[in-house]
Amino acid sequence: MQRLKFTRRLSFLRLFSTLFFCTYLYFMLHHREYPDNQSSYSLTPMTSDECYDFKPSTDQFIRKYKPYSLTVNRPNVNRVKPTIERIRNLLEIIRSKEDIYQPLLERFGVFDMTNPTASLKPYTDESNIDEIKTLYNRYIKLMPDKKAIHVDRRIMHYLKQISSYLSDGLGNNRTNKYRVRCLRRPVFVLACDQSFFNELQGAIHTLNTYWPDHKIAFYNLGITSDQEELLREKCKRCTIIKFPFSDIEDYALYVGTLRFYSFKPFVIQDALRRYGTIIYGDSSIRFKSNSFNPVLIDNYIRGFAVRELPNHYLSCFTRTGTFGWFNQSYSQFDEIYMSEANFLVVTDTFLTRLIMKAWLTCALEPECIMALGSKSNCRGSSTTYHRYDQSAMVIILTHFFFQGTKSSWGDQHLNDPAPYDMFTSIQMNLGDIKRGYQDPNYLSEKKIP
Repeated sequence: MQRLKFTRRLSFLRLFSTLFFCTYLYFMLHHREYPDNQSSYSLTPMTSDECYDFKPSTDQFIRKYKPYSLTVNRPNVNRVKPTIERIRNLLEIIRSKEDIYQPLLERFGVFDMTNPTASLKPYTDESNIDEIKTLYNRYIKLMPDKKAIHVDRRIMHYLKQISSYLSDGLGNNRTNKYRVRCLRRPVFVLACDQSFFNELQGAIHTLNTYWPDHKIAFYNLGITSDQEELLREKCKRCTIIKFPFSDIEDYALYVGTLRFYSFKPFVIQDALRRYGTIIYGDSSIRFKSNSFNPVLIDNYIRGFAVRELPNHYLSCFTRTGTFGWFNQSYSQFDEIYMSEANFLVVTDTFLTRLIMKAWLTCALEPECIMALGSKSNCRGSSTTYHRYDQSAMVIILTHFFFQGTKSSWGDQHLNDPAPYDMFTSIQMNLGDIKRGYQDPNYLSEKKIP
């Protein structure tokens, strides 16, 4: 009898050990496949042969993603959100302007809604143009009258999945992560005129500190010949591109007035079509880190990353005329934060193609980008504040991304960062905007790679 009991106990221990080992093995494999820490991103170097033909494809992944927090399903009547009607309205507005602006937009590689299959072209080797075309044709259709747009309702699931995935990343609670086997090198994009050249030197100084082996594309908005000569001599990795004011001024004469910032979307678009993935900064940008990988990886899904300004509400910094151009009421945006347009990470995706086309169209319309004659209306009080490029950019982004709520943010007075906020990808400060901070002697004293 005792021997029988001993044999049973031994069998039980063996079974327990086997179950424990299998559970441990499953956990280790599962953790390896879906790690939670940001250091887990394993990327093949850009120079490897296997990365040459890499096409970032996210369609299947994002449609099957299982949300962790279901952020987009939380009721929040105070924050404007994507709807079929809002998306259709936006697309019909930009379609109505194509007959005027499309010759210029084609110069910058922007597609034509009357013939998207032919006009949607790859920008670089990394552009997954097949996926971009597939998504466009799946969700968007121009009706026979060439004016009305049909938006397939399946796009709402797609957009909810994207926002859920990005919001889940805020607390590292994703059920899985989008994996890439290599990551394309971003090109850093800077722009200024002669009056901000000393600030530009400070921006290059920080790039030299954190990103000494990456390309820099500088858009010349009007620097002097001496400044350009100094930049060519001292910054060998800088490509200097003269901004095509004359091309745009035939459509929008005010583009040469830099304080209206209508040039900004054209700089972003031109750099995007040249390089595919860019990190843009005004001359006042001061980089503080080289840990952009999580943002860049998430950008394969969202395409557009900005930094929000909590407690700076969009309606307080946007003239009512700009809302009117988009057929929107400023009162819907009282809980939407303003975002910076002086520090952006942009990647060529399906959503980016739509965002950039809308942003460029707005920049060509003075009623949209400037909205002169109207004021900002901030919670019942009128102000003169207006943020031009930033105001239009944020309004456009709200058409495609579901905003967060106050339910899980540490400070209950603030909302979760929007899915397009860089903070959903990485909880650290990647750079600062230092207006007025100059570094006038850096180029003349230092040798930049």
